Amino acid sequence: MDEGFGAIVMSCKKLTRLSVSGLLTDKAFEYNGRYGKLLGTLSVAFAAESDLGLKCVFEGRTRLLKLEIRDCPFGDSALISGLPLFYNMRFLWMSSCNLSVRGCREVAQSKPNLVVEVIEDGDMENEGEEEMVVDRLYMYRSLVEPRTDAPPFVKIL
Repeated sequence: MDEGFGAIVMSCKKLTRLSVSGLLTDKAFEYNGRYGKLLGTLSVAFAAESDLGLKCVFEGRTRLLKLEIRDCPFGDSALISGLPLFYNMRFLWMSSCNLSVRGCREVAQSKPNLVVEVIEDGDMENEGEEEMVVDRLYMYRSLVEPRTDAPPFVKIL
C-alpha cells in the first residue's frame, strides 16, 4: 500500500487534494511530504505508525490549507512540529489521536491569533487536566478575539 500511495503522489505532480484511510505506514507519509508539495487539502484516517508520519507531512510544506486527521497515533510532538505552518492554514482538525491538553496549550501560547479549541465529551475541569488525552482539536486562524458562544464542552485555550 505504501509503495502504491508513493507512486500516486510521485506521478500526480499537480495533486492538490488527497484523502487516505487505513493500512498506510509512516513511509507513505514520507512520500507525501517529499513529493506532494502542492497539496492544499489532506484528510487522513486510520493510518500511520508514529509521530514521524505527521512530521513528514509538515516538513517543507507551504501550501497546506486544510488538514483533517482521525484515529491516527499522532501526539504532541507531531502537532508541535507543524507550528511554522499553522498561521498559513485555514484549519486543522484532529480527532481520536494522542494529543494532550498540555500540547494543545503549548501551540495556543506560541501562536497568538490562532484559536485552539479542545472539544471533549466529558468534564475537563478535573485534576490532571494537562495530561488528559484530547477527544477533538480544532484550530483556525482569527484576526479577532476567540468566539464567545462556545458550548460548555468546548474549551478555548
